[in-house]
Amino acid sequence: MGNYRFDDDSNKEKKLPAGQRGIGCGIMIILPFISYLAAMILLEIPKIKGLFLASVPSLFGAPSIHPLLWQVKSITPLLHIIYSWNNLEVNILFGMLILLFLAGIISVIYAIAFRAMAPPRYSGVDAPPIKRKSKKKSR
Repeated sequence: MGNYRFDDDSNKEKKLPAGQRGIGCGIMIILPFISYLAAMILLEIPKIKGLFLASVPSLFGAPSIHPLLWQVKSITPLLHIIYSWNNLEVNILFGMLILLFLAGIISVIYAIAFRAMAPPRYSGVDAPPIKRKSKKKSR
């Protein structure tokens, strides 16, 4: 037998580059805030506000809070603060739509960048792909 020597991949430390380590966590934290702020800004445009007002007018104004929650004395100050926020429900709904759109765009960009920067699919020790000719089968 020959003297073969293989690298043990299980003992190697697999580290991501420094730029890729915190991207997912950063996106999960920053993107909801950006989308909520974008929703607040975009809802000031009369055409967008009119579109939402025509479809779901109940979302505008003070948020609807269940009457049983007002009876809990410990959270009543928090409920007063939340109740003072105007158009909270429509801002959250439109923010979620923007969040979905932005997350999709960032995912596609990240996938394209990963595909461009990733190592090649086959290395030098892999066998070349089999070239086959397809035959027409009659049934």
